Amino acid sequence: MTNFLLVSHGDYAKATKASVEMIAGQLKNIKAIAFRQTMNQDDLLEEITKAASEFDEAPTILVDIAGGTPANTAQRYQQKHPDVAVYSGLSMPLLLAVVMGTPINEGIQQTIANMVPIGLTKKKEEKPAKTKVVKKEEKPNKNVTLTPHTMQNVRVDERLIHGQVATMWTNALKLTRIMVVGDDIVKNDVLKTGLKTACPHGVHLSILTAHGAARRINSGKYVGQTVLLLVKNPSVLRQLVDFDVKLPEINVGNMSTKSHSRQVAKSVAVRDQDIKDFEYLDQKGCHIYHQMVPSEPKEDFMDMIK
Repeated sequence: MTNFLLVSHGDYAKATKASVEMIAGQLKNIKAIAFRQTMNQDDLLEEITKAASEFDEAPTILVDIAGGTPANTAQRYQQKHPDVAVYSGLSMPLLLAVVMGTPINEGIQQTIANMVPIGLTKKKEEKPAKTKVVKKEEKPNKNVTLTPHTMQNVRVDERLIHGQVATMWTNALKLTRIMVVGDDIVKNDVLKTGLKTACPHGVHLSILTAHGAARRINSGKYVGQTVLLLVKNPSVLRQLVDFDVKLPEINVGNMSTKSHSRQVAKSVAVRDQDIKDFEYLDQKGCHIYHQMVPSEPKEDFMDMIK
C-alpha cells in the first residue's frame, strides 16, 4: 500500500484527510502536516522529515499549490530523497482516488474530469485560449520614467518566493522580475533550485549578492521593468542602502519566530538586531510598513516594534 504525506497551508491537509476518512475509513498510510504562519521552511522541513521517517516505505508527498512554501519545502526534502515523488493539487477527489488504489496519474485525470457543472448549472461556452508569446529577453520600456537607483517594490519575506508572492503579489504588482538578494542565498544551490522552480511562469528571476544587486540597480539595468526585491531579513536592505540604493518603501511580510525574538504581528517576529536594522533604515528615510497580502491595509511597522 502506497504511503502519502499531505502538506498544506493551515489545516487544509488535515481536513482533507479527515473528510476522506468519512468515506474510506481510517487511513493509517496517510499523515498530514499543517504549515503555520509562525513557521519557516526549516521548521516545516523538520516536520516533513520526521513524519516521512515514521513510514515503513518512502511516501508520496501531496501539497496544496505549486510554488507555495509546502511545495518548495517538499522539493527540498526530495533533493535528499530522490525516491520520493511530490505532486501539487491536493484535493478530496484526488486523495480519495489514490487511497482506493488508483495510480496517481490516473487519479489526477479523474480529478480533472470530476470538475464539471452539476445540477442546473449551465456550462458556459469556452473560447479558445489565446497563445501567450514569451519573450526570450525582456527589454526595458522606454516610456517608463524611473530613477535608476531606486527600488519601488521591496519586501522582507523569510519564505522568499512562496504562495503569497508567486500569486497575489505577482498579479497585484504585475511583476516582470523577482530579484532575490542575499549573499548566503547565492551560495546555497539547493535553495536556488527551489527558487527557480517556484518563480511564476513568465516572470524573470535574479538571485544576487547585495553588492551585485546594488551594482545592477545603480547602473539602471532594471529601468522600465516591474521588479519585486525580496530579502530574508532587514540586514540585507541595510547593505543595499549603504551601497546607495534608494528604498522609499519597505514591506515587512514574514519573519518567523526564533530564539530571543518578539512577536509583533501574526507572521512577524523580530530580534534585537532586526530592530536596530529597521531603525537604521527608518533613519535613512525608508517608510516601513507591514502588509501580508495586497488586500490588507498597510500598518506602520515602526509603531509595531516600539
